Amino acid sequence: MTEIKQLKKAIKQLSEDEAKSMLFLALLNKGSRDSIQQFLLQQTEGPSVSAKQTVHIVFGDSPGGSLKAALRNTSYDKTDEVIVIPGNFSIGPLKAIHTAAGIEARFQWLRERSIMNNDDLELLQRQTMEAIEHIKNSPPHLDIIIWTCQNAHEQIGLRLILAILEHNINDIYVLDTFQLFHEMYTYPQLAEEHYPRSSGEVRAEDLLYFYEHDQGRPLKTALRQILCQEGLNMLADDFHSIRTWEFHELWHSSDETKDDDLIIACAKRLHHEQGKHDYQNTARIVGEALGHMEQYREAEWIEYRIRQLIRQGVFSYQGELKGMLLYQVKLSDAYMV
Repeated sequence: MTEIKQLKKAIKQLSEDEAKSMLFLALLNKGSRDSIQQFLLQQTEGPSVSAKQTVHIVFGDSPGGSLKAALRNTSYDKTDEVIVIPGNFSIGPLKAIHTAAGIEARFQWLRERSIMNNDDLELLQRQTMEAIEHIKNSPPHLDIIIWTCQNAHEQIGLRLILAILEHNINDIYVLDTFQLFHEMYTYPQLAEEHYPRSSGEVRAEDLLYFYEHDQGRPLKTALRQILCQEGLNMLADDFHSIRTWEFHELWHSSDETKDDDLIIACAKRLHHEQGKHDYQNTARIVGEALGHMEQYREAEWIEYRIRQLIRQGVFSYQGELKGMLLYQVKLSDAYMV
């Protein structure tokens, strides 16, 4: 009975536009009922509970940490919230990743290819589930800012979130850190070198500047629908697992060997720099490959591909295949020509 009284009180306090927006959302999407009810109840609990006005969605722990640091000790501490989705969407299945079953399938795929311990993977899986559920339950009054960059991982993230929020009426803003970086700094060489490759390479103070000066207008309806449909297509895709960002477009593939030639070329170059054809640290080859790769990948993926190349006889190894710091590799003679 108390809850009903609270709901009546909150509804009376709504403006006409707010009431219409919530009615529209409830009719459009039955799943929005709980989030609307939660929002209305919060309005009766005092201003401190409903103070959040903006939610930032960031893809990856590195940019997430930088953005949180940028907003810390500012007025945004009370009005803004940062949701971090961990991992890298450029590899692995994405089908139904907005559901518990889809997230489980994705992480099972990763378990079969990773040497990360199960506890770390369990943590990442739980964090992914919590972040996506939090986004799905976003109250309609919140402004949503999606941070992205010119790489497959963050461009996929942008589209997936728009698909998840397909029926939400929130205003959505998109901040592309690559574009904003090169609007602020004139470094043609860095642009040619695809820097920054990810939002995680941008300084916290620059992220704060972008937010305060370049938020612009909400994403236009037509573009939002196009990107949303691309996201819906990925949520239905049960075939592709490797994705690249080329010519400002996403390219989808099931070929897990796409990065192998670059890894081999980097190992060959390091052998020549050594002055002798001998074993070298796996971690160094991983770092070399990541440094020369136009695509934004993670070290764990490169290390997995090295282990696959060992199985194919491309590399020989010494040590233990339990971590990239625990073994060394050497290219077979046939690849040194």
